[in-house]
Amino acid sequence: MTNDDVDLKWWEKKKGISLEDKKRKLQGKLDRKLRREAERLVSERGESQKEDNHRRKKRRTERNSGYQMSSTATYRRVNEPLQATDVGNLFKSSSLDADADKAIADFENIVSSVYPLTSKQRALLPAQIRALSHELTDERDDRRMGYMNETTALSAYIHYYLWWNIVRLSRVFANLPASFFNLDDGSLCLDIGSGPLTVPIALFLSRPELRGKRITFYCMDISAQALQAGENIFLAVAAYLKCEAWKIIRVSSSLGDSQIKQKVDFVFSANIFNELVQVQESDRGQPPDYLAKKYSSEILSFIEKKNDNARVFISEPGVPSCGRLISCLRDAFMRKHFYPHAPCPHYGACPMEGKRGGKWCNYSFSTEDAPESLRRFSRSIYIPKERAVLSFLALEKIWREDEKGLDTAERQSQPGHNAASDYNGGRLTFRVTSDPIRLPGGRIGYYACSAVGLLLVVTDNELLSGDLLEVETERIPEKRDAKTGALVLEIE
Repeated sequence: MTNDDVDLKWWEKKKGISLEDKKRKLQGKLDRKLRREAERLVSERGESQKEDNHRRKKRRTERNSGYQMSSTATYRRVNEPLQATDVGNLFKSSSLDADADKAIADFENIVSSVYPLTSKQRALLPAQIRALSHELTDERDDRRMGYMNETTALSAYIHYYLWWNIVRLSRVFANLPASFFNLDDGSLCLDIGSGPLTVPIALFLSRPELRGKRITFYCMDISAQALQAGENIFLAVAAYLKCEAWKIIRVSSSLGDSQIKQKVDFVFSANIFNELVQVQESDRGQPPDYLAKKYSSEILSFIEKKNDNARVFISEPGVPSCGRLISCLRDAFMRKHFYPHAPCPHYGACPMEGKRGGKWCNYSFSTEDAPESLRRFSRSIYIPKERAVLSFLALEKIWREDEKGLDTAERQSQPGHNAASDYNGGRLTFRVTSDPIRLPGGRIGYYACSAVGLLLVVTDNELLSGDLLEVETERIPEKRDAKTGALVLEIE
């Protein structure tokens, strides 16, 4: 590696990074990649030697998971299955009204009406999108907080990533209960890390009952350029829907330096805290529970303590580190009397807290009914998206003891407490959190979150990530999955 192979970017020079430091970092990445490849080849060569051990381990897992193996290699049920009632799903596309569907399908033209591209800019766009994709994924450690201040990065974002994020968030917003968006004329909202106003645009599209209300949105971001672009697109969306737009107040500042004086009723954030962890020196390397306490306090500083109707919505990428942070934020907010409205079906301890080796809370849905023009464009630039994934948390100040039982939650949150031990019969509600898991005997399993802990739901029917189901039962499962310790629940 020579000096001609590596150049320092201007922001690296500003931070005092030397050329040798950057070369050592790049060489370290290359060494790790080669080491992983070598380990993979060794693993493949030794796979045949492990087959017998794998079969023995599989049989032990089957015995401990609540199933018994017959001579024909099929599973027979140990317990009679329970009847489950479908309560709803987080991502039903049918929850969006026809106007929102049309606007999302035509979103490319709405953006182009405000920010048209020349033929040269359109030709360069795929490469710019791929470069930004690397910054947002495998090169995220090198990403700067103000990357949207760069014209090319902002253009790539608003012509591609904004569209996908609108698809993702509008689907969630449309499927949350209307009671969660209890906004009236004069309500104040805050969007932290707003960028090009992704959250206000998605909310305006997905909640038609809010379009006619006089709502003020404080949109906070360190990139004034992104905020201006977002406001222009938001106004274009409102014009497309023939609705009066909400009042937008752009706030060019970071979370800790905000000059907002008024208290708000609703705080939103989307894909901001994972960036703070990566780029802020004070947050990098800090444990997630510490960060959750810090971020929750900063969010709640914008809300009046006496406001019993306050709401908070946080969305992050559906990766393990973000799932862990979301779980810690859930705990931090509950300690300050904000309780999960969704996706959690209970107020108890989080059974998918994302600790090393454990399950983390994330949800996904198929993009097959996303706008075909968006899917086709994604394929053409070699970034196909078959699924949209996210981790999120919807919180409310008022808890509903009759529905979820706060007293039970307080008992379950005690260290070492077995949540299943005080289940006293009645309704057990659970949320499916995984893709299907193939089990021997042609059956299918799904991991799910419930008040009694992590479940392995086994059924002959197809379930979807985000499905909310309910069973009437006087008992809970006694068998546990050997791999995860999840209670095995048979349903029809």
